[in-house]
Amino acid sequence: MRTTSRLATMLVLGATVVLSSCATDATTDATTNTTTTTRTGSAAPVSNDQIDSGLQPYIDIAVADLTTRRSIDAAAVTVTSATLVVWPDSSLGCPAPGQAYAQVATDGSLIVLTVDGKRYEYHAGGSRPPFLCEKPGKSVTQPSTTAL
Repeated sequence: MRTTSRLATMLVLGATVVLSSCATDATTDATTNTTTTTRTGSAAPVSNDQIDSGLQPYIDIAVADLTTRRSIDAAAVTVTSATLVVWPDSSLGCPAPGQAYAQVATDGSLIVLTVDGKRYEYHAGGSRPPFLCEKPGKSVTQPSTTAL
């Protein structure tokens, strides 16, 4: 029993250290439950309060992918939104024609980037990292956002 208690305490302390090292400057407005995130030296400017700061590693992956695809500087990319979602199936909102998908709700994220007025959606979910969804699929149910 004592070993289990010690192990649990060590896990909690370890998680706290890891999570605190990933922090960004974020302020939360309790009246509107919105978070504004500011990253010093951020390559992509944050455009509004629809950014979940916990998704920063995924945002970085998406921005890096888009800058490589478009051969542009990261400063040209605007992060429009980055939210946690629950996709209605395992296609993660980006079904390929003729492909069958498990009809299970799948936790994930939706990152929207903008370059020169053009919108780029990056989807992620399950164990799949963010990927550019060039033709977002029409689903019966829209992904539900997770309130923080």
